[in-house]
Amino acid sequence: MASAPTLLSRLAFPAGLCAAYAAYNSFENALSAQADAAKASSLTPDAFTDLKLIKKEKLTHNSYKLRFELPGGQPANLPVASCILTKVMQQAPGDDKPKVIVRPYTPVSTPDAAGHLDLVIKAYAQGKMSKHMGDMKVGESLAFKGPILKYPYSANIKKEIGMIAGGTGITPMLQVADAILANPTDKTRVSLLFANVSEADILLKDKIDAMAAAHPDRFKVYYVVDKPR
Repeated sequence: MASAPTLLSRLAFPAGLCAAYAAYNSFENALSAQADAAKASSLTPDAFTDLKLIKKEKLTHNSYKLRFELPGGQPANLPVASCILTKVMQQAPGDDKPKVIVRPYTPVSTPDAAGHLDLVIKAYAQGKMSKHMGDMKVGESLAFKGPILKYPYSANIKKEIGMIAGGTGITPMLQVADAILANPTDKTRVSLLFANVSEADILLKDKIDAMAAAHPDRFKVYYVVDKPR
């Protein structure tokens, strides 16, 4: 008869295989579902599409919320978690010809928002894309491409998720958190540590506080600032 440690070892091995298979199967299912969603997107990862800026809202001294119109009033249907690429041609002083500038951004609008997608950006003086976007006027266009899948999230794939973000790094965190909290069958708990220079620099604080108030058992937020009042 096998000893207790040997028996436990024999039981643990197939149990571990089952757990690994379940995790892999969940990941594969999520990947398939996200790929289907990407196919239904009004954007394409194969080519850039010009989208018109239809609304611009100043959030802080150097940050903006930009709303771009999607063709045909269709939703973006971006998978969670994914980003999009923006492109602009720029010719700096001393350059012989314009150069292609490409930067990734994560929308803050929901994937099923019809007819538009929203970006939150910080316009830095030395930032090639961010300064261009900060200077954009309503009616002007910017080239977009995507979605670019980063991690195929599916409900309950994790019991708890810890997030750490700073500045505009909050946008991919909110994409995942929004998806979790919008799904009543997803029991995943989220804790967010959000760092900024000052309280005035905290982006989308009203939205984040509303999420925490509406889901106190599923979403916790902790703010950290470098220069408190």
